[in-house]
Amino acid sequence: MFIKNNMYLMLAVIFISLSTSTAISTESVSAEQTSIEISESTTITKDSTTQNTMETASSSSNTKETVISSDDEANQINSVEQTSPVPTTDNEEELRKQFEADSRSSVMSFEEYKSFIETLKKLTPTQSDLPAARAFSAGTQRDQIVAEAKKHLGKPYTQKHPDRLGPNKFDCSGLTRYVFLQVTGKNIGDWTVPQEKSGTKVAISKATISQLQPGDLLFWGNAGATYHVAIYIGNGQYIHAPNYDKNVEVSQIWWSEFPPSFALKMNLTGAKPQGEAINDGSYVTITKKGYNTFSSFNWVKKNTSDNLLNKTYQAKIRYNHINGDTYYSLYDNKGTWQGYINSKAVQKADGKRGIWMKNNEFITVTNKSSTIWGNINDFSAKKGSTASLYQKTYHAQGRYNHFSGDVYYSLYDNKNTWLGYVNLKDLQKADGKRGIWMKNNEFVTVTNKSSTIWGNINDFSAKKGSTASLYQKTYHAQGRYNHFSGDVYYSLYDNKNTWLGYVNLKDLQKADGKRGIWMKNNEFVTVTNKSSTIWGNINDFSAKKGSTASLYQKTYHAQGRYNHFSGDVYYSLYDNKNTWLGYVNLKDLQKADGKRGIWMKNNEQVTIAKKGYTIWGDINNFSSKKGSTNTVYKKTFHAQGRYNHFSGEVYYSLYDNNNKWIGYINKTGVTVKH
Repeated sequence: MFIKNNMYLMLAVIFISLSTSTAISTESVSAEQTSIEISESTTITKDSTTQNTMETASSSSNTKETVISSDDEANQINSVEQTSPVPTTDNEEELRKQFEADSRSSVMSFEEYKSFIETLKKLTPTQSDLPAARAFSAGTQRDQIVAEAKKHLGKPYTQKHPDRLGPNKFDCSGLTRYVFLQVTGKNIGDWTVPQEKSGTKVAISKATISQLQPGDLLFWGNAGATYHVAIYIGNGQYIHAPNYDKNVEVSQIWWSEFPPSFALKMNLTGAKPQGEAINDGSYVTITKKGYNTFSSFNWVKKNTSDNLLNKTYQAKIRYNHINGDTYYSLYDNKGTWQGYINSKAVQKADGKRGIWMKNNEFITVTNKSSTIWGNINDFSAKKGSTASLYQKTYHAQGRYNHFSGDVYYSLYDNKNTWLGYVNLKDLQKADGKRGIWMKNNEFVTVTNKSSTIWGNINDFSAKKGSTASLYQKTYHAQGRYNHFSGDVYYSLYDNKNTWLGYVNLKDLQKADGKRGIWMKNNEFVTVTNKSSTIWGNINDFSAKKGSTASLYQKTYHAQGRYNHFSGDVYYSLYDNKNTWLGYVNLKDLQKADGKRGIWMKNNEQVTIAKKGYTIWGDINNFSSKKGSTNTVYKKTFHAQGRYNHFSGEVYYSLYDNNNKWIGYINKTGVTVKH
C-alpha cells in the first residue's frame, strides 16, 4: 500500500480500529458508499493532471475544510519517494522508527502495527500447494489475472515510489494495480483506498469464502482506511506482497490470525479480453511486416507477418480486444487456421482475389491454353483464351495474391487497353519491355540496309550500328524477344558466335537453314575451278551432286544465290535446258557479263573453214552482226580469246594481223592451225 503524506493528519482524525465483518452481504458500492465506511464523511477526487488520487476529508461535525495545495502535495510525494523504511526488526525502538516511516502508520497505531508485523512473521507462505506459474491462457480474464500474478512470485517488497508499482518490485497495492493493468488495461487505483472502488464490496467469512472467484480482491482494514490488499486465487489462497524482508508469495487465508476485513467481487464475470467472437467472413491481405500471428490471446507467437506478407486469407472471425485493437482469426484456402493477427497488419479486400498491388512489371505469356479472366473473385467472367496472347509481352500494372494461393496479373497492352487477369503460372516475368528471351535457333538474312542494330531494346538507349553493314548476309538468331511494342527483335550472332546486337524482324527474312534466303540472281557465271564440289544441300552439306570438273570453264545461269551463314556465297546453277545442276561456291565461279560467259585467253591461229556463218558483234543476245564468213572465207585470223557460251557453243574473238578486231565466230566455222 502507498498512502500520500498529505493524508496523514486527515486520516489520523478519522482513524478507527480494525474490524472484521462476519456476515455475508453483497452490496453495490457506489463512489460515495465505498469512500464512506467510517463515522466521518470522506470525499475522493482525482487530479486530472497527475492521475494520482487526492483525498480531502471533512468532519461531519466541523464545517471547516482542510485543503492541501498541489505544490504541498508534490513536495510531500517527493519526500515519500526518497524514503524507504528499514527492514523489519525485533528491536522495539527500531520498529517504532520503521513504523513512523511506513505509509501504514496513517491508518494504524504503533501497537496495531506491531501486532500486524508479529502476525505476519507467524504466517508461513503456502508453498506445497503452489501450482507452477504459467503464461496467459486463452481463458477468462480471471484465469489471466491469476496467471499474471503468479509470474511475479518471489519479487521483493518495497514502498519506494515508483518502484512499488512494478514490474520488478511491489508493495501490496502496487502488485494488484500492475496485474489488473496488464490483463484488463485498466488502472484500478494506485493504493488500497482507491482500489476499494474497483468492484462490488462483500463481507466474507470462512463459511462464505466460496462465493469469491479467482481474481477478486481481499482487503484488510476498514473501508476508506485499508492497509493491505491481495488477489484471491481460489481454494482459500491469495497472492500478495506482504511486507519488508518478504517477497511476493502465495498464502492461505489465516482466519484466526489474519482474516481479511472484506472483499471486492471484480466485474470480470468470465469476460475474455479479446471480447466475443464476431462472425466476419471477409478476405484480407497481409500488408505490413513486423506483426506476429498468435495461437491464442495469451500472445503465444505462431508466425510473423513477414512470412505471410502479401498473402490473402479469410478472416472468418474477428475480435474487438480490450486493448483497443481488432484481431482477425485467419484461415487459408484449405481451411487451415493461421492464427490471430492485428487488423493493423492487413488490408481488407473486396473478395477472394485479395487487394490490388502495384506491379509495374513486363511479362510474356507462356501458356496458350489458359484463361484470361474478367473476374477473379468468383471466376464468373471469361475474357478469352491465352492463345491470343501467346508469347506476346504485356504490362502487368497490378497483381492480386489470390486466396487460392495463386497470383493473378492485371495485363495491359501497349495502348493501355486492359486485357484481363492471367495466372502468373501462365506468364514469365521479363526484365523490361523487351519481354523474355525465347530460344530461336533460326537463321535469318538481313534484308533492310537502313535500319538500326540495337544494343538495348528495353529503352532503345544503345545503338550498335546500322544494318547496312549486315545487308544480305545471313546470321544465327539464337534468341528472340517479342517486345511490348508489338515488334519482334532477333538477337543475332555471326559464324564465330560473336553477338552483333538486336535487329527488328521486319528488317530480316527467315531462312530455312544456314544457307540463308534465296535471292534472285539472274546472272551468268563460268566455272573456274575444276576441283570443287557441286552441292545438293548447303544447309548441312549432306548431299553432293558431283565435282565441278564436269562443269569446268562452262557457263551457266545462276538464277539465284544464297549468302550462307559461313560467309560464303553459293550460286544455284541451271544449264541452257533449265536443268538444275546444284549449288557451287562463288569462289569457284566467275561472273560473266551475259550468256557468252567469261573471256578466256586463247592465242590461237584459226582459218575460216565454212561459208554461211555469221560474224557477231554481240554474242550475249546476238543482237549485232558484223558480217558473214563468206567475205573472209579461207582467211586466217588471231583468236586472242574465246567464250564458252551458255548455249554450249564456243565463240572465238578474232583479230587480223593489224590487231583489228573482226568479231565473234562460232568455233565450228573455223579450223585451228597447228
